[in-house]
Formats: sequence, structure tokens, C-alpha cells
Amino acid sequence: MHRTIEASIPSTATPAVTKALLNDQNVIHLSVHENSSLKPAGDTLVIHVLNRGTDDVLKMIGEHTEGLEFSIATAEVASLTHHSKQKEINHDVDEAIWEEMETGLRHNGRMTTNYLILMFIGGVIASVGFISEIHDLIIAFVAASIIAPGMEPLAKIPLGIALKKTDVLLTGLKATFFGYFTLIAASFLTFMVLVNFGLAKEADFTHNEATAGMLHLRLKDILLSLAAATASIIMYLSYRTNVIAGPLIALIIVPAAAAMGISLYIQNWDFLANFSKRFMLDVLTIVIVGIICIVLKQKFVHQREPLR
Repeated sequence: MHRTIEASIPSTATPAVTKALLNDQNVIHLSVHENSSLKPAGDTLVIHVLNRGTDDVLKMIGEHTEGLEFSIATAEVASLTHHSKQKEINHDVDEAIWEEMETGLRHNGRMTTNYLILMFIGGVIASVGFISEIHDLIIAFVAASIIAPGMEPLAKIPLGIALKKTDVLLTGLKATFFGYFTLIAASFLTFMVLVNFGLAKEADFTHNEATAGMLHLRLKDILLSLAAATASIIMYLSYRTNVIAGPLIALIIVPAAAAMGISLYIQNWDFLANFSKRFMLDVLTIVIVGIICIVLKQKFVHQREPLR
């Protein structure tokens, strides 16, 4: 999508910034409102820019306002029309900018009450799936993988490492640890309740077809995890988060974590070890693939540091 950038910058920086923007072929519209910004004090620039030129615009504004007080807000443009530039508009690229990716992951991947509740619910649903008939099991695993927001904090880890953003890395690690701890605990408690009320037996889990299929790592599992992890990172990097459910369903990370909770309850340490390996496969694949993709995007596409 094309973007609108609203920048509030000091008046002293406006001449240099506007000159650069006027010479930028990717800038479709530029308006300057002098002394209209009260906080921070200065001028307000409204810029409609092609997606391919967003990084250059942000980099340029950052360079001309270095050490000064400024603010920048970005938004997607639903449509953009310009008679002499319509060809360029129609052939724009699909890339997320670092600031938007970080903001989206911050919103969905922070350790908030809502995040922990959704992780808990995901654990409940996945654990019930393990004692269900195959059609209900599939529905439960798909629902749990979508409901539990376990991908976002994991995606923050490679983003923080690749861009050397310590705060992003630490918040990702914190949310990942406590989120999956909550999911595992939810699965533990759910299976305990089911057993105590006579609704499930240990054999329902240990003899389940899905349990047997997840116990051992096979080459196809590694390929599936690699493909799904790569797709999820590319979707974040291209701002296609509305279809992120696809890779989340393919990744077995949520069902594997739920299986770890059940294995803890029944004290089956072999099962726990094998499910932990399956869980760590997805985690490490997401982190490693994420670092590679983000480093490549930084080197060949964005070529700038985030403004934060």
C-alpha cells in the first residue's frame, strides 16, 4: 500500500526537507502547514509517497532533524491517483517499513493481560483437542493456533537481534517465556480437570493419532516448519498480517506446547522431551529464518536504521 506521512518538524529544518521532497520522484503529494504544530513546535508536512520511496523519505527527514525534536506518523493510503504518475502508482511494491512492523508486533506481542488470557485460552482449546475425535481435533488445533498470539513475540526476537534493538529483543523474550508458560499451565490444568471429572483418561492422550504424529521429528516436519516460519516472517515484512493465520496453522508450536503441559501432568518424561524438541524446532526456525530475512531486507531493501 502507498503511504501518508505526517511529520512535525522544527521550522528551521523545513526548507531543506521540502527541497529534498520536491526532488523525490516517489513523492506524489506534499503540503506544508507553517507553524501549525504545537507539540512538538514547528511545521507540519503531509506527504503522500509511493511505498518504494517511504524509506528514503523517512531517512532524509531523520538526517535533517537529527538532534532536534520531531514526530512522524505513518498510515496506509487506500487509494492514490495522480495523472502523470499513475503508472508508477500502479506498479508500487509491497514492503512494510521497520517502524510499522515494530509497532504492530509491539501491539500484539506485549505481555499484557489480554495477551496472557488469549494464550491461556489457546492452551485450553488445544488440550481438549488431544482427547477429541479427529475432525474436532483439527478444528481445536486450528482455533488454538489462531487464538493464542504466540507468533508476534517470537517475531520480535529476530527483529531485535537483526536491528540491534535491545528493548524489542527483551520484550519479545519476556512475552514469549511468560506467554508459553501460561499456555503450558493452561493445558496442564485443563487436562487435570478433564481427568478428575471423568471426561478424559491418560490413554486418550497417549494413544491419540495426533500425539503419535508429533512425538518424533521427521524430515517433513522440518520442511513444514521451515516453510511456515519463512512465510510468517515474509508476511510481517510485506505487511500482509491479515493472512498470517496460514503459517500459524502450519506451525505446530501451540499444539506442541499444549502437549508439553499434558505430559507434565501425566508425568511422562519421554513425551515431554519429544514434544519439547518439536516446540523448539518451531521456535528456533522462526528466530533463525527471521534474522536471515530481516538482515537481507535491511541490506537490499530498506538500507536505513529505524527512526526510534
